[in-house]
Amino acid sequence: MSIKQALEEISGFRFMLEDLSILSPVGRRCLSESPFLTDKTEIEQALSEVELLKERLLSPEFKEPVTVMEVKLMQLRDIKGTLSSLSAKVQLTDIELFEIKNLALLAVHCRELGEQLNLSFLFVPDLEPVVDLLDPEGKRIPHFYIYDSYSPTLASLRAQIRHMAEKGYPEEEIESVRIQSVRLEDDIRTTLTAKLQEYASSLVVALNEMGHLDLLLAKAKQAIKMTLCKPSIVEEKTYFEGLFHPEVSTYLEEKGKRFQPVDVVLPQSPTVVTGANMAGKSVFLKSIALAQTLTQFGFFIPATSATVAPVKRIAIISGDGEDESRGLSSYASEMLKVNDIVLEAQKGTSMLVLIDELARTTNPVEGQAIVCGMLEFLVKENVRAVITTHYGIDMPVRKLRVKGFREERCTSGKVSVEHINDYIDYSLEETTARDVPHEAIRIAEIVGVNDEFLLHIKRHLKNNI
Repeated sequence: MSIKQALEEISGFRFMLEDLSILSPVGRRCLSESPFLTDKTEIEQALSEVELLKERLLSPEFKEPVTVMEVKLMQLRDIKGTLSSLSAKVQLTDIELFEIKNLALLAVHCRELGEQLNLSFLFVPDLEPVVDLLDPEGKRIPHFYIYDSYSPTLASLRAQIRHMAEKGYPEEEIESVRIQSVRLEDDIRTTLTAKLQEYASSLVVALNEMGHLDLLLAKAKQAIKMTLCKPSIVEEKTYFEGLFHPEVSTYLEEKGKRFQPVDVVLPQSPTVVTGANMAGKSVFLKSIALAQTLTQFGFFIPATSATVAPVKRIAIISGDGEDESRGLSSYASEMLKVNDIVLEAQKGTSMLVLIDELARTTNPVEGQAIVCGMLEFLVKENVRAVITTHYGIDMPVRKLRVKGFREERCTSGKVSVEHINDYIDYSLEETTARDVPHEAIRIAEIVGVNDEFLLHIKRHLKNNI
């Protein structure tokens, strides 16, 4: 999974990325190029780096060097193209030489600051020789031109041009000397380009290391701001305590409401989740998908604590909408996605499968059979999965039930649609029941649906029991 794919498939991922306080274009490029990590050691390393920077941000002792580091990173420009030209041995222009000098100066500062902050993971090469080469006068300022000190002959020619201009020499004579100086400047650029070849790879490393540092700082700041946790990486069962969805939570807070975090254990086998409409099952799946994705891109996650088992692929089927590009109905599109999961599972690909209301657009008899068949297959292939459903499932699989509407919380008359969520308990409980919860009609009554209409519904319900 790439960052681009995650943005398209994972609800709330774009919200998290747009919240990052990345200071430089290089940091943004590092984000877009971030790999989806599947190796336990690599994920732990990435999370430890964020944790270390979080500690530095929270420590008064390191406030000043962190602030200076941020100022330096704000000055970092992405000169990947210039470094490619250097590696290709293309003669550099004054602007490109300036870009390299500026990068080298920033690298020297960040290297020193990294040592002050004791950032053991940060490896910025020593680019003092590059600074010395491009700053022969030792002024250490982000500015470049072909200095007189590069060549006594050049200095002499420039002095001659000034003298001739002051004395009113003919322009043709001055131009003749100027051409000599320009040719000599070109020779110096060629020489500087050749000498910089030795440091081409170190400059690339420095650029990427500082961009990576920028991204890590943004992740650490976000972890503090949103009260995110560092997940432990395991190979067995995934567990989330106090799991929440930041985008939904922020939206609710703006409306004066509160998001109810949930706890859940996901073993290496499928889990069925039931619950009435409005019981938060869809948001629950989105929260799991987001937390798993963030973990494997090296982010802290929205939970109080967590252990996460890495997977090669996160497969999500939300069942919302048709595949218009292929002219497929929502059901046909869903079945193709299911088949893709089946084929991957048969290959032995480690997956986290999340399916919201599988086969809900077909008739209940076939829909129930499809859900049961899918669960049976996932059990056989030992796939970690969560499937929400309204169908009654009479199978020996793990079942969770969203507690849902709590009658005891409704102490007065009718409840408005705006406040119905205040009376729903989104926490999960283990259940062995075959039937799904029957709360739809009671909720309709509480929100004030027409009494005569409700009588018609109840009559049909009684006839079908």
